[in-house]
Amino acid sequence: MLFDKFDREVFTSGQQIFKYGDVGDCAYLIEEGMVEVLVVKQDKEHRIRLIGKGELFGEVSLIDYQPRTATVRAVERTVLVPIPRKLMEGLLEKSDPVLRHLLLVILERFRNRNDGSALSTASTIISPEQSKRHNIVKGEATQKLSLAHGMKRALAREEFQLYYQPICNLADGCVAGFEALIRWHHPTDGPMQPDDFLWIAEQTGLIHEIGLWTLERACRDWKTLRQFADYETPFVSVNLSPVQLSNEMLVDDVKAIMASQNIKPAELKLELTETVMVEYPEIALRIMHRLIELGCSLALDDYGAGHSGLRHLQQYPLGTLKIDGAFVEPILASAQSLKIVRSSVALAHSLGMNVVAEGVETEGVRAKLLEMKCDFGQGWYFGRPATLQELVLRYATA
Repeated sequence: MLFDKFDREVFTSGQQIFKYGDVGDCAYLIEEGMVEVLVVKQDKEHRIRLIGKGELFGEVSLIDYQPRTATVRAVERTVLVPIPRKLMEGLLEKSDPVLRHLLLVILERFRNRNDGSALSTASTIISPEQSKRHNIVKGEATQKLSLAHGMKRALAREEFQLYYQPICNLADGCVAGFEALIRWHHPTDGPMQPDDFLWIAEQTGLIHEIGLWTLERACRDWKTLRQFADYETPFVSVNLSPVQLSNEMLVDDVKAIMASQNIKPAELKLELTETVMVEYPEIALRIMHRLIELGCSLALDDYGAGHSGLRHLQQYPLGTLKIDGAFVEPILASAQSLKIVRSSVALAHSLGMNVVAEGVETEGVRAKLLEMKCDFGQGWYFGRPATLQELVLRYATA
């Protein structure tokens, strides 16, 4: 049972559980018995409700830190399961700020309703700490709603732009492909990195629209990018979020975009993180196999930064392993990082996968990776992310 580990409190008939104005620090679930809820009107107590087994009371104080708005007494022997505020605080901290803000607004209106009952009289005592906490939640909610609204506008007004970073053959430095990286040119906040807004897109469902826009734009630009690649099977890599890879419509969308942009399936590489294998294992596996059937290839991005389970590498149809730059960058100075990267390269090759090392910043790192027989490198040593127009100029003058 959910509440088996909670303590119980037993009250006899007529015993007061809490009174109006008390500091509230918990709610109660009635396991046995019944309680009455009383308010004061014209200096007399009036029963406004009887609450029985399985019902909850006192829950308002868990969220808004206000005094009790009524008195509650047992009308018979009653066993209660207290639910402490600390438990609720932990859950609220992990919840969405918009939902937290809506809860606080609803409670504030409940407290301030002017119906002549005692429910409205305790709402004026708000400590500075409570006000500060509410303002923080309000600010987080406002920012999130503003960004979500802004992303809808950004799609319509072409505020998003793709940058491309070359992925190069470590042996000769030739460009094998490009990774598409989205940027948001916010009208007031300026350029925004994907980490600053894609998490909100995932939570609000906008990631589907933004993801399809990114895929379509990358496939459209590939006609130009392809001429800068010098590899037997050049490719453009596009990131997929876990939310996208849980959508059964994704395969049809990818197929339609490839057809409309006339891109060969073998030249489209879709990158995903281990999160999708943890959160949506069955549906992700099904969709990944369907993408492979289309002719696309799949890459596991940021290997080492997540769960890094060997089961994931064995179970899922991955063709490329991308080692996180946090392990690649220090390989000349850290024996541990060197061992991690070397063993990752060997493991990937044993499973028939090629390897991309992220975060290649120097010639020394490139040489060490090549010594390990790593296939490709990506990082500032080979080129920073740039727009399509910038790349045209860069390679035209190279």
